[in-house]
Amino acid sequence: MKDSRYYFSTRDLLMLAALAALGGVTSTYVNAIGDFIQSIVGVAGTTQWAAGLHVLWLVLAVGLTRKAGSGTVAGILKGAVELLTGNSHGLLVLLVDIIAGILVDVGFLPFRKKDSTPAYCLAGGLAAASNVFVFQLFASLPADIIAYGALVIVGLVAFGSGVLFAGLLGRVLVNALRRAGVVKDSTTLEKTPKLYPAFLVVAILLTIGFTVFLRHSLAGPPTILINGAVASEYAYPDENGDIESITAEGTLRDTTTRYEGIPIRELVERAGPQSTASLVLIKASDGYAFFIDMDEVETSESLLLAPQGKGEDATYNVVGAENSKAWIRSVAEITVVAPSAVDVAGKVDSPGPYDQNAWQYEMDATRLDVGQGVRKYQGAPLGMVLDSFGLQTDATTVAIAGRDTSGAEMIERLPLAEITANDDIRIFSIVGDDAITFAVATLDSQVIVPDVTRIDVE
Repeated sequence: MKDSRYYFSTRDLLMLAALAALGGVTSTYVNAIGDFIQSIVGVAGTTQWAAGLHVLWLVLAVGLTRKAGSGTVAGILKGAVELLTGNSHGLLVLLVDIIAGILVDVGFLPFRKKDSTPAYCLAGGLAAASNVFVFQLFASLPADIIAYGALVIVGLVAFGSGVLFAGLLGRVLVNALRRAGVVKDSTTLEKTPKLYPAFLVVAILLTIGFTVFLRHSLAGPPTILINGAVASEYAYPDENGDIESITAEGTLRDTTTRYEGIPIRELVERAGPQSTASLVLIKASDGYAFFIDMDEVETSESLLLAPQGKGEDATYNVVGAENSKAWIRSVAEITVVAPSAVDVAGKVDSPGPYDQNAWQYEMDATRLDVGQGVRKYQGAPLGMVLDSFGLQTDATTVAIAGRDTSGAEMIERLPLAEITANDDIRIFSIVGDDAITFAVATLDSQVIVPDVTRIDVE
């Protein structure tokens, strides 16, 4: 006999957890596919074709459990999965998924026949489009009204993706699973419980509160420290506050927008960078950091430090970078870095230093402890890196020389076949106070060599 004491049965909760886990894991691969297509097509809005695939799992949650509120619960769980697996957006991804889950439930709400195709399509479209506007809440504000029109267009692209890949595809999958006996053979969803409107209101209010909290907690400091390999470090805008703002275009999340801000090039020049400086590290107040090549800093007309707010309440974002990973909110430091490299030698056709700039688009992030506490770092597949040097046919082993966390010298040898077959083994860029070192580790946080000095293919 069915136990009716609880709204969600054990079976429901297990199904929601499974869908959330699948959604959290596949979102990483959907992003990679979207970025690849974007790099080929080069047209704003192209990655949003896949927006519906991110929320398909939330629509399935409602369709398979046949209970209102399932979308919201699945959104919370999916956001938690993505957060705990090291999503580069941090807490923001949790907010994105919660809002998407709420909008899935809202999309089903006005339909008497909730198992209808229009209900699925509206739920999927609303949820998919929401990511565009949630991310914009935490991005630098555009400098003109035209950019907001572009934002609406991109939102419509995402809405269409949601209709197709979350709504229609979700409906087809639910019907197929119903015929397979995974869910009961029913033509309608269960009736919305009387307490559901109150639950939805509470969920919305808590989400608004979470949004306000995130905006406050993610806000950066009012001054930016310019330091590192420079003649004289300083704090902007307390010093050199006379640098004039300019307006330039930048493209992020498929939206090309005009931003107003201070040229990063001018900020760095005022500090007097050393002639050998090769990188500029942009560090956020939450600990996230990414690098920009000095050539891009010196030549880019669109790389800006864009203020958010005015006076003592102002914080700063970096916009206009070629790599979206370098669009950093709540900037705390801009650090000029001297050259750092790891030589790759041995049985390769073209020995030389590892150039991290060439691999920044293949990098993925994970949390590692290399002696400085657990932090998030970006790394490129070591097998792909070694292959780019021209591996010789008789090469069998990779000797990774370096130091352990105590500073003692060490050499770790790994089979070359294992490295080339496993993209999870990566060479990570370890961002220090004024320099970048390198570590070899796996995406599941297993550190192999915490401070790499040389790689020999044997």
